[in-house]
Amino acid sequence: MAARACGFRAATGDGAKSFVVLLAAVLGGLRAAGGGAGLRRALRDFEAQVLERAAARGLRRHLRPAPPGLLEPLLEPYLAGRLGPGERRCLARLCAELCRRCAPAAAARPQALRLLGRRFAELHATVPGLPLASSRVLPGIVLRRDFAAYCPTDGELRALLVTEPLRPALTAPGVEFVVDSEGQYQASLRWITKRTEDLMKHLQSNNVKLLLSSAKQEDVVIYFAKLYGVSVVECLSSEEMALISEITGVSPYAPFGDNMDREITETAVVTFCQPLLLVSKRCVHIGFSSVCAFQPHCLILCGPVDGVNEQHAAALQEAFTMLQQLFKTVDQREEWKAEGERQSEASDVCIWHYSSATQKQLIIESTGNSNQVSECQLKALSDERERKILGPDKSDLLVRNQKSHSTPVSVAHNTDPVSACECLHVGKGLEKTCCHIVPFKQEESCVGIAQGYSNCLIEAGSVLPVGGYFEILLHYYIQDCAKQCQQSEVTTVSNMVADALLSIPKALYQTVERDGFTSFYLEAINLLRKNQPLPVNDEGLESVYCKYQLVISVLHCVTELLSIDLVIGIRRPLQKIEDHDSEDDS
Repeated sequence: MAARACGFRAATGDGAKSFVVLLAAVLGGLRAAGGGAGLRRALRDFEAQVLERAAARGLRRHLRPAPPGLLEPLLEPYLAGRLGPGERRCLARLCAELCRRCAPAAAARPQALRLLGRRFAELHATVPGLPLASSRVLPGIVLRRDFAAYCPTDGELRALLVTEPLRPALTAPGVEFVVDSEGQYQASLRWITKRTEDLMKHLQSNNVKLLLSSAKQEDVVIYFAKLYGVSVVECLSSEEMALISEITGVSPYAPFGDNMDREITETAVVTFCQPLLLVSKRCVHIGFSSVCAFQPHCLILCGPVDGVNEQHAAALQEAFTMLQQLFKTVDQREEWKAEGERQSEASDVCIWHYSSATQKQLIIESTGNSNQVSECQLKALSDERERKILGPDKSDLLVRNQKSHSTPVSVAHNTDPVSACECLHVGKGLEKTCCHIVPFKQEESCVGIAQGYSNCLIEAGSVLPVGGYFEILLHYYIQDCAKQCQQSEVTTVSNMVADALLSIPKALYQTVERDGFTSFYLEAINLLRKNQPLPVNDEGLESVYCKYQLVISVLHCVTELLSIDLVIGIRRPLQKIEDHDSEDDS
C-alpha cells in the first residue's frame, strides 16, 4: 500500500491523503461485501466494462479545457493542502510566472514543465532571512558558486564546459613517472606550465571567455585564466552541468590531444555573466542562449528560515509534476477497442434495454411534438440501435429486410455524442459560471457509445472545478451504467466503488459546515437527474487526469491486496537491553 501511494504521488504530484481515504473506503466496501476471488475478478472487469464507459458516456461531457495562460486557478487549490492562504497565493503566482517565462509559447509548455519538474533543484535558489514577498523570477540560471576568476566583459561571449583539470598531469593514471634529477623534474613542471598557458591562449583565440568546470582547477589554471581574460566557475555539480548541456546542447570539452590548434566548436552562447549577491552568499548569474523550446529562468525563493524554504520548494516541485499531467491523455484499453468485434459474447457486453415507451419518450424529446410519433418511427429507432449493435456487415441484412416499408421516416436526432459545452471562464465572475449537462442517447449500447468517441477517454488539458465535482459525477455515471450490467458481481463492485468515491468529498466538507456534504450531494444528484446545470464554486480547478489516475491506482492496489492468500505473523524475541549506567559506575 505504501509503495502504491508513493508511486502515485511521484507520478502525478498529488498527495497521498486522497489515496488513503479512497483505498480505505474501497476496502471497507469489499469487507462488507464478503470479498473473495469472485470480487477480485470483478474488480478487473469493472475497469473495462463500467469505469471506462462511465468516463466516456457521462464524465467526458462535463470536462473543460484548461484556460490558456491561466495557471493560478490550478495551482492555488493544489497548494491549499500544503501551505497557508497567503503563502499559496504568492507561490501560485511565482510558479505560474516561472512557467510562462520559461515557455512563452503554449506549445512549448509541456517540454518546459518536464524540465522544470526534473531540474527544479538547479533552477531555484533559496534565500533565508527575507519575507516570501521578496521572491523573484530572474532570467538565466543562478550557480551557487563564486567565481574562481572573474573578468568582466560586455555583450555576448562563449562558454566552455570541462569535466577534468586543465593542468596536464605528469603521467597518466597507473603509469609510473621516473625522473633522474631535480633539474629533470623542474623541466617537466615548466613544460606543464607552458602547456597550460598555450591552452588558455587557444581558448582566447576561439573567443572563449567563460570556463564552467565540474573539477577543481589548480592555481596555475586560474592564474593564466585571469591573464588571458577568461572567467572561471569551478566545482559545479553533475546536475548543474547536465542542465547547462541540456539547455545549450553543448557537450564537455576534452582539451588534450596531439593537435591543440584545432578549432573549438563545442561552445555555448552566453548573453550575460555577472556576480550575484544573495544576502551574504556570492553566486554566479549566467544567461544562456537556449537551443530548445525552454527559455532558461530561475526562481529566487525567499523565506524566514531554511526549513520554510525547503517546504515551499518541495511544494513547488510537486506542483510542476502535477501540471505535467494536464498534457496527458487517458486512452481506452485495447480490450475495449476490440470489443465491437466480440459483441456476440453476452458476458462481455453491457447492453442497454429500453421499452417502446422509453423509445417514444426519446423521440418526443428530439422532435418536441408527441403527435408526430408513430410506430414506424419507433421501428426506425429500434433498427438504428440494432445496426450499431450488429455492426456494418450484419446491418446490411437488416436494411434489405426493411425494403417493405415504403413510408419515408425522418427522426430528428442529434448524432453528435458530445455537444459543445460552455467554456469555463476562470477569474473574475467565476461564481456565475455553471457546468452544463448534455443529455445522452440512452438507446445506444455501451459499446455503441464508446465507439462514438475517439480512443481518448480524457483529453489533454481537461479540468473540473475543485470541491468534489469529479467524485460526484463519476459516482453518478458508474451507478447509472451498473444498473444495466448483466454480471451481478461487476454490479456489486460498481456500486461499492461508486459509494467509496464519495468518501473524498465527505472528507472535504467535514470542516466546512454541518451537513454540508449532504446538501451538496443531494443538490448535485437532483440536477444531474433533471439534466440541469450544476452550480460551480469559485475555488479553482483540478486536473481530471490526476483524479482518474487516483481511482485506477487505488483499484490496482486493491487487486494486488486481494491476491494475498495468507499473511503469516512472525514473532521475534525481544532484544535484551543492558543498563550500563548504574550507581556502582559513578
